[in-house]
Amino acid sequence: MSCVFYGDDYSDDKIIVYAYEASTGMNLKKFITSIPLAILLIMCCYHFLDEGIALFVKRVLMSGKHSSLFSADIPDFLPFFVFIITALAWVLYFHDKRKGIDDIRRAFSLLVGTSLPMAFLIKSILKFVFGGITTRFWLASPVAREFHWFHGVDYYSGFPSGHMAVFTAIFLDLRKYYPRCRPVCGGLIFLMALALILTNYHFISDLVAGAYLGYVIYYFADRGLTLLHKSRDEIDKG
Repeated sequence: MSCVFYGDDYSDDKIIVYAYEASTGMNLKKFITSIPLAILLIMCCYHFLDEGIALFVKRVLMSGKHSSLFSADIPDFLPFFVFIITALAWVLYFHDKRKGIDDIRRAFSLLVGTSLPMAFLIKSILKFVFGGITTRFWLASPVAREFHWFHGVDYYSGFPSGHMAVFTAIFLDLRKYYPRCRPVCGGLIFLMALALILTNYHFISDLVAGAYLGYVIYYFADRGLTLLHKSRDEIDKG
């Protein structure tokens, strides 16, 4: 059974704020199926695309008259962004809860406030665990790549992409509750991935892994909040 209600499509007096998407079994089966497919895609990118595309970008874009545009250092505002958006999400959630407002914004705020810090924390842990070399550092001396396990700091913190993990999670949150944003979210994810490739900030496998991590975070945050809401309803009814 499927019951999915969105802010743009549902107009009853009381909006159901925790959408229970297309039943537990089917969603879980799709998620489990996606794991080996994602691993296979990441491995293919790692072995067949990463180095060639990074060298191509360096040769074509980073050596011409516009090289400064593509080789400039980009400030890392990701921790600040996650902190601000997470804080705003929880402020909105508790404001609506105190006012007794059960609407899409409250549900969206709760999902964002949960998934964003999870994405940031888990990507940081995985970066340390894998110790993947950053693209620009590898380009300075392009030798055989390998993971530096449990030494993921500084130049060995490229895998997975934290930007892709965080922004994929938040765009999936938007996609769930504001479906009209889907084309915009998809376009922004594509443009961000393209920018990270063209500036040689990440290998393609970093981006694929980061995007999939964002999806995993969204899946478990959404599923966990949904089951929590259902269990509370059952307790209240009992």
